[in-house]
Amino acid sequence: MPNVFYWLSRIVIVLALLALIGVPMYLSEKRAKKRKTERAFAGREPLDEQTFYERYFQNNGVPADVAIKVRRILEDELGVDLSRLTAEDDFTRNLSFFWEYDSLTDVEVVMRIEEEFGIKISDEEAGKTHTVKNLVDLVWYKLGQRAA
Repeated sequence: MPNVFYWLSRIVIVLALLALIGVPMYLSEKRAKKRKTERAFAGREPLDEQTFYERYFQNNGVPADVAIKVRRILEDELGVDLSRLTAEDDFTRNLSFFWEYDSLTDVEVVMRIEEEFGIKISDEEAGKTHTVKNLVDLVWYKLGQRAA
């Protein structure tokens, strides 16, 4: 029995050390991500989902649910408020900092979009998708292909 208690105490110590190191790192990254998000969207007015759709996608024939769902997915996967997002925001430029915190986020976004809309996006298509508009248009195109 003493061996079990010995190993349990060691496991508890290791977990406590991980928490002592991990929690401050997590909080620091969260604050940095928030600061960078604020800088990227500085001076922009927040838009509700309907206004976002009407301003950037309505005149292109994209259905509201497509644009709104894409924005929601981005918001969920990136873990930030994207009410100030525009169609021209660029994942390789002003939004590139999101990938600093989790290099797999782009893969998770694509997988979630594929699942949500029942479509398949190739690596090549994903690689050519730089702006929010590109992403919404790609989803709408894929939905049209699926229906055909």
